[in-house]
Amino acid sequence: MFHGRFGRVAVGAIAFFLWANEPTMAKKYKVVPGDPPITVDIPAAWDVTDSKRGIQASTADEEVYIWFENYKPNQFEKILDEHKKYFDEQGVKITGEPKQDEKAYTNFVIKKSDYPATYEGKPTVLRYLSVVPRSEEKRHLLVCYWASPDGDKEYADEMEKMMKSLGASIDEQ
Repeated sequence: MFHGRFGRVAVGAIAFFLWANEPTMAKKYKVVPGDPPITVDIPAAWDVTDSKRGIQASTADEEVYIWFENYKPNQFEKILDEHKKYFDEQGVKITGEPKQDEKAYTNFVIKKSDYPATYEGKPTVLRYLSVVPRSEEKRHLLVCYWASPDGDKEYADEMEKMMKSLGASIDEQ
């Protein structure tokens, strides 16, 4: 179909165009040390930075923030106090008691808390997921998710893939 130099350039351009329009791949990040570690796949388009106990990821438009923090059980209250201070500084107000759910598995328990909250007077999504291993030696994982309602909807597919990758990693424990 294409011949010579023009053909190679055309095929290269088409390949680049097709590759550039493919969904971006995710990058694997370690969120809890161990053998094997617990990891999560975060979309390449998200901004990821290290935090004191793990990583923070956010969308480029800053509509979604998520933190993955590993900790020892005796650090839990301190982490919650740090989060409360941070959210107070950001103007997030918790407006009621969280809706909580807990599921027990062979090697761990997962606790989910959805907090009714506002940001700048408007509803916001604030959710915690706590992964508590049954083994005393293993570190715990706290996932904190903060999003605008629009961001929560817009990035739902990416979040679902991220949480599935996290779940698969936890299942390996």
